[in-house]
Amino acid sequence: MNEVLSLLLRLVNLYKLKKIFVCFLRSYSLDLRALSLLRIGLALIILTDLAIRVGDLTAHYTDNGIWPVELMHNFGWKPGFWSIHELGGEYWWVLTLFIFHFIFAASFLLGYKTKLSGLIVWLLYISLHNRNVFIQQGGDDVLRIILFWGLFLPWNSHYSIDSRKIKYKPKQKYVANFGYMLLIASIYFFTVCLKTSAEWGSERTAVYYALSLEQLRLPGFGDWLYQFPGLMKALTFMVYYSELIIPFLILFPAKKGYLRLLAFFLILFLHTGIGLTLYVGLFFIINMVSGIGLLPKFVMDKLENKFKFLQSLTFYYPTKNKVNKKPILAWLTNAVCIIIICLCATVNLSAVKWFNYELRSETIVPINALRLDQYWGMFSPSVLKKDGWYVYYGMDSIGRQWDLIRNEDYVNFEKPKSILKIHTTDRWRKITENMQRDEMAFMRPLYCNYILKRWNKRHPEKKMFTLKLYYMQKESLLNYKTTPVEKILYCLCNDYKYAQVR
Repeated sequence: MNEVLSLLLRLVNLYKLKKIFVCFLRSYSLDLRALSLLRIGLALIILTDLAIRVGDLTAHYTDNGIWPVELMHNFGWKPGFWSIHELGGEYWWVLTLFIFHFIFAASFLLGYKTKLSGLIVWLLYISLHNRNVFIQQGGDDVLRIILFWGLFLPWNSHYSIDSRKIKYKPKQKYVANFGYMLLIASIYFFTVCLKTSAEWGSERTAVYYALSLEQLRLPGFGDWLYQFPGLMKALTFMVYYSELIIPFLILFPAKKGYLRLLAFFLILFLHTGIGLTLYVGLFFIINMVSGIGLLPKFVMDKLENKFKFLQSLTFYYPTKNKVNKKPILAWLTNAVCIIIICLCATVNLSAVKWFNYELRSETIVPINALRLDQYWGMFSPSVLKKDGWYVYYGMDSIGRQWDLIRNEDYVNFEKPKSILKIHTTDRWRKITENMQRDEMAFMRPLYCNYILKRWNKRHPEKKMFTLKLYYMQKESLLNYKTTPVEKILYCLCNDYKYAQVR
């Protein structure tokens, strides 16, 4: 009799544990309409990003540009990296890949063959990012990894052409949901863990130093905010603790979604501030859109009620629950997601000082192959203080000088009115920022040669034989002071083809 009672008690306890586990999983439900809206937002960003990149297709992705295919494996290449863009350095090959990328991104936007188009867009992004790693920024990593988690999410169930074929209500993918949420939480948790300098702590001068970078500070709101040191200290405090709070608001197991909505608004606050003050390309927009999937049911209900056209974008509203006839496949998918979650968490933890474990090299290869490698260290551990501007000192075959930036016959080493206007896109700004680092000095002659050849092609009447690439460097100090400007010669290059013609 005692054994029977004991068995019954065990069954009751197991039942209670199962109920607790099920309730815990359900707390990580995501509104399918929010996920579909996330898909649309990402697709619009992808199309915009490709449109910006294609303007510099020759410079950034062909053998006639800064980074020819033959050098790809020499610098910045990691075990496991791959790229179909490296199969050819000709313009037509890269343009063909861009056209395919555009087509599948448009299909992804419309929600047509969403899983297939999402997969191809993700793979093409891995290939594109690996083709030239020196023009990438943190937003590219966010976009690429969200596309990976989207392979497991039902973000085609609403606002898509695919939705007309859905006959059953899509099930929640709890493990994949958690993977997506953990990604967003990791961005802010680990950036806080990596911000160890006094600028983020006792001094609270991080925003001041960030806005002191004239190669980043935007006119208008950025210049206005830079006038108020007290406000910048307060914003440093707010930014740090907002980033600290966001991960807990996202991952706390709550059904209603109020905490995640608060996390979403904090993300909007942070990146709106970044977008108004710093020149970071699509970085702030990518991060803002990445949080759309966190929007709870009651918010999506209000959005659909206010914007009726959203309902018309869903061709079929499924109501029936489908019986899962392939439980093994579901279990395998969940197992893969759990493994990826553990690996990504370990990669992030290995970046902080208090975590001593690192993945073995054999494990790093598949992570790099899937481009799940990540490092969320913007303005960490301290803010960059070295700032400055470039001077392109050209000289023709008889020794006449020419300023290739100002297009004048006198080379002016004085600071230009706007350093930002030197760069047509954030990708160019990223290259010039990377070249300032001593470990990336190998990029300087490549950049110098490209600028010289581009000038001679565009200005046949004023061809230059040599180009001296100078960097006028200064360092930001407290109280709006800087160190004296240091004139540094980065590179001297020659257009030998032009010399032979002469």
